[in-house]
Amino acid sequence: MTERWDAAKRHELTKIYNARLGIRITGGVDARLRQLALIRRRRLSYVLDDVLDAALPSPEDLTALLAQLADTSKDAAHGRS
Repeated sequence: MTERWDAAKRHELTKIYNARLGIRITGGVDARLRQLALIRRRRLSYVLDDVLDAALPSPEDLTALLAQLADTSKDAAHGRS
């Protein structure tokens, strides 16, 4: 029963995510994503996940960048540059 609910919830979240993102990307990017999904024979959401994962910094890099931003903010608050 839990497995079925998890699958349904995941499907629901995918729909919400696609609807929100779909209206914000250009037609050309949308077409290329759909073509790539067809070529790879994978769902659009999986292809999009792969593309975003490759383009975004790793969690470790993001942590380092956020720490650097926090240090910069502290220095600015204390009048240091």
